[in-house]
Amino acid sequence: MTTANFKSKLRSFLLSDRFTDLHGVIQIITMFSWLILLSNTSALYVVYLMIGLVGFWCRSQCSHQPKAIFFQSERRNLIISFIFSLVIIIANYDIYRTMLSSIIQSIASHTSAYAFVSHFSLLTRMIALFCFPFLLLGGTYTAFFILRFVSEKLTPFTWNHYSYNSSPRRVFLQVFLALSFFYSAVMFLGFYPGVISKDSVNQLTQIVTGHYTNWHPFYHTNLICVFVSVGLKVFNDINFGVALYSLFSIMFVSAAFAYGVVTLYQMHINKKLITAVTLFYMLMPHHILYSFTMWKDVLFSASVLLFTVSAHRYFRKIGASSQINKAILILSGFGICLFRGNGLIVLFILVVLLAIRFGKTRLKLCLSLAGVLAVSLILTYPVLNYFHIEQADTAELSSLPLQQISRTLVENDDITDEQLALISKVADPDVLRKVYNPFVSNPVKDLIRESGHQDYLNQHKSEYVGLYFKLGLTHPKSYFKAWIDQTKGYWNGGYDHWRFSYLCFPNELGVKRTVALNPVQKGIYGYAELFEYFYPLQPFVSIGLHTWLILLIAFIGKRKKDRVTVFLTAPCVAIIFTHMIGSPVFSEFRYAYALFCCLPFLAIAAFWKGNKTTGNQ
Repeated sequence: MTTANFKSKLRSFLLSDRFTDLHGVIQIITMFSWLILLSNTSALYVVYLMIGLVGFWCRSQCSHQPKAIFFQSERRNLIISFIFSLVIIIANYDIYRTMLSSIIQSIASHTSAYAFVSHFSLLTRMIALFCFPFLLLGGTYTAFFILRFVSEKLTPFTWNHYSYNSSPRRVFLQVFLALSFFYSAVMFLGFYPGVISKDSVNQLTQIVTGHYTNWHPFYHTNLICVFVSVGLKVFNDINFGVALYSLFSIMFVSAAFAYGVVTLYQMHINKKLITAVTLFYMLMPHHILYSFTMWKDVLFSASVLLFTVSAHRYFRKIGASSQINKAILILSGFGICLFRGNGLIVLFILVVLLAIRFGKTRLKLCLSLAGVLAVSLILTYPVLNYFHIEQADTAELSSLPLQQISRTLVENDDITDEQLALISKVADPDVLRKVYNPFVSNPVKDLIRESGHQDYLNQHKSEYVGLYFKLGLTHPKSYFKAWIDQTKGYWNGGYDHWRFSYLCFPNELGVKRTVALNPVQKGIYGYAELFEYFYPLQPFVSIGLHTWLILLIAFIGKRKKDRVTVFLTAPCVAIIFTHMIGSPVFSEFRYAYALFCCLPFLAIAAFWKGNKTTGNQ
């Protein structure tokens, strides 16, 4: 049979009613199986359940033309869906072990035939062989129907245009004051002088002792110092200084949210939708608590939102002055770079993307942001080094490699004596095996710091780089699993890992919690815990789900051939990328807080068609 004849017969079969009917049955069976098999996941199952139900609904809403499988757009959707399904399987690689444990418990509770244990290895392979295609196909079909629905129904959708008479400045002020007042009331009544974590105490200690480091961004610590100094020197009260910083943080975050809301107003979006976004920013527990938490992540995330909104305004020509939009864009770029260590990488990625996609038409903007990056690099390294400000240590910068090496020690007994000897010069391999936590790198990093051999690591970096690659080449499976467990919280459905800080961390600085109204504090506790433990609310605090939604918005922008929308998602995508290559914690909510700030705005901006007043590029 010739190739042409084979292709012709295959095409005829794929277009036949028999295949169409069979294919429909396969879709339903595998999509249900996907949901059933994932019930053993250690992730938030409610996220998978929600996606599965949406997939079934989208399937019922989409057209089912047999010829559609030959369209290029359908093939592209299929490839993306396949990758999504494969990612879920990778993140849940231990699901087979969980299923096997259930079988073991069932057998042990009903029979004494423990000789069956000797066949568990074969059984595991049989379960994997049986379940893998159902997981792969079910996830692929689920994502495929969602993408098809988005392509057919959502991509052509645009918001209606409404006319308003109020001044944008007045709208901004109203939203800003409403958010600031609400956040401040919660802080003063239940959490005065703010939420102070262990990291916050470290930064406050630097201010009091005058011994600064860049472990936490130096410039953020100095910003805190401005307010704490007022409290100490003017009022002789460090708590008042901390409260002043909390007020500043509240106003900064509120201004960023109000900037996004007033931009929606200037886009002439439906007022009900604008009100919903405002209430979302006001009432989500993470926005309430984070607004007065002394974390670099809060100001960094607000800067990312300012960057995203100002970029949208600049490219879409929203507002009376493009220079103001550009100025906010540049200033927020400094915030991205100086308020978090990974911000430099994020802005570098944005500059590269801007040069590739808009280099010819937006050369001045590209050069301006490149200048921001250059100045930030100078401020972070040459300037701080000149003033002898200690940078983050090697262990902190090597979280993922250290986790991969430790995982290799835990899972393998064939490490050579030479490799063990090199490892032992930094930390005891046996202790490394005991303290290794697949989800958090702190135990390994702390062991290296406490052993006192980090100087040897710094002096022989080339040897340890060579060790890292040699172990990786001989034990790729251990490295891959270590990477999955260390990062999956950012690209999978979501996990039960702490998200909120409530307390004032014990300290000797005199910073202490004062509660004016206990019901306010307890009410916030209970309200936040609803989002942690009440299944229907967990998607609102799922990092992975927000990552997927940001990528879906990028997909919509690509389908609409709207490069601006695609670029607007880039800051959030770049942030997730940095955590995929070096996060010390597998699912740290505050590290991804920028996604929760930006998503409401991006979800609306993606469907805006512009208007005669603002223009559209």
